[in-house]
Amino acid sequence: MGNRYHHIADDLRRLIAAGTWPVGERLPAEQELAARYRVSTPTLRNALEVLQSEGLVEKRHGAGNFVRRPGQRLTYASERSANAAVSVGLSVSHDRNTVKADGRLALLLAVRVGSPLMEYVFIGHQGASPRSLARVYVPYAVARLGAVERNGTSPWGDDVRDLLTAVGVRAAATTERVMARFPTGDEAQLLHITRRSPVLAVERVSTDSGGRVVEGALLVLPGDRSEILHTGCSAADELEATG
Repeated sequence: MGNRYHHIADDLRRLIAAGTWPVGERLPAEQELAARYRVSTPTLRNALEVLQSEGLVEKRHGAGNFVRRPGQRLTYASERSANAAVSVGLSVSHDRNTVKADGRLALLLAVRVGSPLMEYVFIGHQGASPRSLARVYVPYAVARLGAVERNGTSPWGDDVRDLLTAVGVRAAATTERVMARFPTGDEAQLLHITRRSPVLAVERVSTDSGGRVVEGALLVLPGDRSEILHTGCSAADELEATG
């Protein structure tokens, strides 16, 4: 049965390539497809998850499975100036919350567990499709910042850096750690992907001239539309979210 869902995925892939379901069209209901292939619904869902991980199918919660429309290429670069063009064709929503540092955030920001933080959440969309998720944190001990007053032009939280600069806090150095992993339940829901679809995660930490952490960020991009581009002699590594 383990091989069965791969055979179903192969057949669905063939039908999509043949244009049986055009780009943007909803596939038949999961129960209908399960009956067509004479398998259980969980087995059929495993087949669909294979196609979702390949970027051929997008699952929209409450709406069904759709043949994915190729998106515009996005670029994430370590140099903030190189991020200026990333928002072309994107809409970016944002929110702000006060949270307390858990163990992971305490380690990321070099603060004590329970320390108050300002959390900014940015979600980048192309049409109805979420393309990126960024959570940016600033310790209260560094600055008590206000809200982002406009729709951010960058999905990576550059507006928070601008807020810091406005109150006299400047980042002197930034380090990033990139890893591939599976999404958390919250990340999968926000990005409209399954828990089995890998994501590319970036941990970003910015420090001032004295080495104090002034900002930390957790960025998540769907793995089926992302790649790492190493620029060699350049100081920046680019992360491209492909359609």
